[in-house]
Amino acid sequence: MRGNARLRAALAAAAEDQIVFDLAGIEEQYDSLTSALPGVAIRFAMKACPVDEVLAGLAAKGAGFDAASPNEIAQALRTGVPVAEVHYGNTIKSDENIAAAYRMGIRDFATDSVEDVTAIAEHAPASRVFCRVATSGTGALWGLSHKCGCSGLDAVHVLDTARTLGLTPAGLSVHVGSQQMTVDAWHEAFDDLAEVIAALGERGIVLDHVNLGGGLPALGYLDRRGRPLEPPIDGMFAAIRAGMRRLREVSPGRLDFVLEPGRHLVADHGAIRAHVSRLSVRHQPWLYLSCGKFNGLYEIDQLRYRLVFPTHTGERIPAVIAGPTCDSDDSFGHEHSLVEVPKAVASGDPVWILSCGAYSTSYTTEGFNGFDPLPRKVVYDVYSIRQIRRDDWDGIVQLESRTYSEKALSEGRAALESRARSSPATCFVLDVDEQLAGYVLALPYPMFRCPDLTEVEQRPFDSRNLHLHDLVIADRFRGGGLASQLLGHLTDTARSNRYERMSLVAVAGSDAFWSANGFRAHSEVPLPRGYGDDAVYMSRSLLPKG
Repeated sequence: MRGNARLRAALAAAAEDQIVFDLAGIEEQYDSLTSALPGVAIRFAMKACPVDEVLAGLAAKGAGFDAASPNEIAQALRTGVPVAEVHYGNTIKSDENIAAAYRMGIRDFATDSVEDVTAIAEHAPASRVFCRVATSGTGALWGLSHKCGCSGLDAVHVLDTARTLGLTPAGLSVHVGSQQMTVDAWHEAFDDLAEVIAALGERGIVLDHVNLGGGLPALGYLDRRGRPLEPPIDGMFAAIRAGMRRLREVSPGRLDFVLEPGRHLVADHGAIRAHVSRLSVRHQPWLYLSCGKFNGLYEIDQLRYRLVFPTHTGERIPAVIAGPTCDSDDSFGHEHSLVEVPKAVASGDPVWILSCGAYSTSYTTEGFNGFDPLPRKVVYDVYSIRQIRRDDWDGIVQLESRTYSEKALSEGRAALESRARSSPATCFVLDVDEQLAGYVLALPYPMFRCPDLTEVEQRPFDSRNLHLHDLVIADRFRGGGLASQLLGHLTDTARSNRYERMSLVAVAGSDAFWSANGFRAHSEVPLPRGYGDDAVYMSRSLLPKG
């Protein structure tokens, strides 16, 4: 986050510990990557940052997802991304996992063994598979060279078996190791891939893609001695472009490429606001922080994070840095070199821990030693949610028309205003930088009934069911989690007004999205014709569980 004013402003404004993500910074990093590697399909490695707002932002930019479990698949699909842009990238999966993914629509599976391919053929018939070829991992902070991947010779056998079992042997994949620091690792990976593609071609197996995996590094880390890690990122991009050209020359058919970046997109655009627990001296100074290995800094075994003490500029002393738990592993700095910290630092003083956007949330324990996971905050431009004013209607009508006219679902100003008159307290607009960026219209309606789009509301209903008639976010603001904020605000308002259920009509194929957000379909409920043939009535309870 070096030089990132948005992130620094959010950290400065934070009064309590939290992890902050700069969504705009992540999106800018995505644009930079796709500019450096044009034409490569991005499948974000969800494990690096499974934060809904971040995933939604990347999906809106055009990314798909590398998911490692049915739960990650479900989370990916909640962004609204097409299921064809999500693959099951874990080579380790049970029969139950495979079947669950197949039921969710997944048709692309990673593999590295005959046993796994056999299971895929049984539980996900006629699917596509790509085989992971092992690399040495040399040059990476985390080599990842043992658990996943097979030899090139085995990959040929695995994909040949897949073909025999009725699967499509669609591709190969590699992973050069996480936080890879060398260009040579990419050259070696392309050498291995070229050999396997040639061997497959001799057997009549023509691949359609190569997945280059993860490994692209973050730029803001320090090594364990406190020296900046400076990966040759431009050289890596040049090696990847050259390697892709080479593989296309070797391949007997058209070859597309996929990349699974994780930390490269998010690490430098997340930071933690923590605080000092205590500066103590036991043979040497120890600085204890409120955040450590078990609640945000798991990767301190291989790297060091930059620390900023925003309220101190004076004399510094060398110290061991440690987290708040009683576990001896919860520390860094003493094995190689100490960390310079302010001598005058006191309990409660804020500390900013930089480049924490990758793996900080996913590796966090559920309350080890009683220390809770850090709350998350996603930085947007300034936004607010408020009730609708009369001068909002021109903007609402224009936004509604742009959203629905091509789908023949637009209902016109008179009908829209009549919905809001029925329940002003449950109709809101969302402003971003004082611009109207979205709206939601909701009104009490009897269960299993809904407004007719061609008619205005004549009178309000007395019902404990709140009908979410319409929720729209302007195109330029989609993917940043603002729809979730608006839905959350409406849900909180509904509960505070003692509504017991919320209903809606999902249109234009949006039922999967609403289902992922807790709504259940009632396909038996007849709907007015104006909603379209694929519309479905849905509802969810607002009452506490239990």
